[in-house]
Amino acid sequence: MFGWSVSRSLFRSAVISGVAGVFALAACGSEDSLPAGAGGAGGGAQLPSPSVRPVCANFETPTGGSPLARADTAAALSEDARTMVVFGGDVATVICGDIPKRSHVGDTWVLDTACGSWTELDVPGPSPRARHAMALDPARERAILFGGRFRQGDSGNYTLYQDLWAFDLRKRSWATLTASGTPPSPRANTAIAVDGDTLYVFGGNTSTSGLNFLPTNDLFAFDLVTNTWSTIEAAGPRPAARQFHAIAVDTLAHRLYVVHGADENALLGPFFADAHVFDMKTSIFTALAATLPASAPEGRIKPGLALRRAAGEASQLLLVGGHDDGTLGNRNDVLALDLADGIEPANLGTLAWEPRVAGDMFTSPATGQCAFPADFVTPDEASIERRSAFAFAPTLTGEAFVIFAGDSDCGRLNDVWWFDTRAGTFTPIVETPTGLSCPRTGSTTCAGLCG
Repeated sequence: MFGWSVSRSLFRSAVISGVAGVFALAACGSEDSLPAGAGGAGGGAQLPSPSVRPVCANFETPTGGSPLARADTAAALSEDARTMVVFGGDVATVICGDIPKRSHVGDTWVLDTACGSWTELDVPGPSPRARHAMALDPARERAILFGGRFRQGDSGNYTLYQDLWAFDLRKRSWATLTASGTPPSPRANTAIAVDGDTLYVFGGNTSTSGLNFLPTNDLFAFDLVTNTWSTIEAAGPRPAARQFHAIAVDTLAHRLYVVHGADENALLGPFFADAHVFDMKTSIFTALAATLPASAPEGRIKPGLALRRAAGEASQLLLVGGHDDGTLGNRNDVLALDLADGIEPANLGTLAWEPRVAGDMFTSPATGQCAFPADFVTPDEASIERRSAFAFAPTLTGEAFVIFAGDSDCGRLNDVWWFDTRAGTFTPIVETPTGLSCPRTGSTTCAGLCG
């Protein structure tokens, strides 16, 4: 809500969250101000409602600045959901129809999700990169970073990474993980998830060329206790080789879900619109029969995915945003897939994704290359700016998630949003005008989608 019209920000906060008193927010970073029974990261205690954003009573305007607008970044959220760590990404200015000189960064930022305040850390850490992956390792109170790519300038091959780093959420410091065993090949555009003492890595792009892709569908496990890599030789129909996909883990049923993404045709599509589940107990992949709604029938790349586990309710997958291969492009919808607990994946039958947040609806076609009318879409005021390649950080139970930055139709973003899966609502944590389409700025004189 900084660098933005305060009056409009307050109004939009009320509209989107549906809750009065957005600024009845609790002391930033102070565990003494947490509700009774709540603890710090790794304390084992849960907030009264895991879906509700932490509160901050003594709000002060941040003085330390905020991250540059970016895409292809990654983040992880602490167990108590009060702290989000963000690393790296691509901060190049993207102009429609032009491939910019890549500007990969290696900065580390920590966000207080209660107060919306950013802190940049001046600590040694991973080298600059983008298109890496991060996940929370709650048992050890740290975030794990894997892979990514880097290129200096706008030509030549990329350097791909296969290194592992751990960010200590209490000490706020990075440490490289020295591993044994055979690691995954260097890659970008991959996805990772943690289940107990195991980190899983599936797929990604192994080509160093900026002109073509070479995706894979291998599956690796990293033992977070012994720091040992192993290759998983899974049975069943393995998902096709892919990149720009999303994965989520069910830590109670010990299942890994893989959805969407793209093959080597990631620039033009078609993209994958499928869903798969890997049973960690049996090492078997199963393809799910999951139909998409009429409002979002296409495949997509670079979305977010969370596995929601709520007491007394069936588990649920939540698919968020990304870029489709249809007429809309960047999306801002939230789809939900209900999963029947206690049933083997092969017996789940036909499932159906259902809209939780409708998102913008396509209205008018482009008027030329990179020329979109102001009414290209009918904006969904209950959702955020359409985007892909954003940082996506779910809570431990998946009952909420945080979205940061990403690529929009009108540039790169650096806003932050909280999504409450119970209420089905977005709430702004940090809102800025950077990268917003003209209609979302409140202007009534938009000559086109971007101004």
